[in-house]
Amino acid sequence: MDLPKRFTFQDEWYNLAPFPTNVKFLAKVDTSTLKPLTSPPHPGHADFHPVAWCQYYDGGRAWLSTLGHNDHSFSASSTGPGADQFQKLVVQGVKSAMGLTPFCT
Repeated sequence: MDLPKRFTFQDEWYNLAPFPTNVKFLAKVDTSTLKPLTSPPHPGHADFHPVAWCQYYDGGRAWLSTLGHNDHSFSASSTGPGADQFQKLVVQGVKSAMGLTPFCT
């Protein structure tokens, strides 16, 4: 995918259960940039916290992301941090799942 190696984005981060397996991870949270927790951490993912991945599944292509909880992230006029990169991630993911661009690269 043609995205910067790093970009800032504000969203909720989910601990996935079950954790994705047999997938190619495309994006993850840099947990070192998160504010310290005020409560005990979830036993979830420690330092590796994926937020986008792809895989061949049941004979088809699947592109998945846990990002995009805020409607302003999808708005073309959004000025939120990372909105442009997030929108590009989604568009590229959908195009690759449709077979219009190389998949899972």
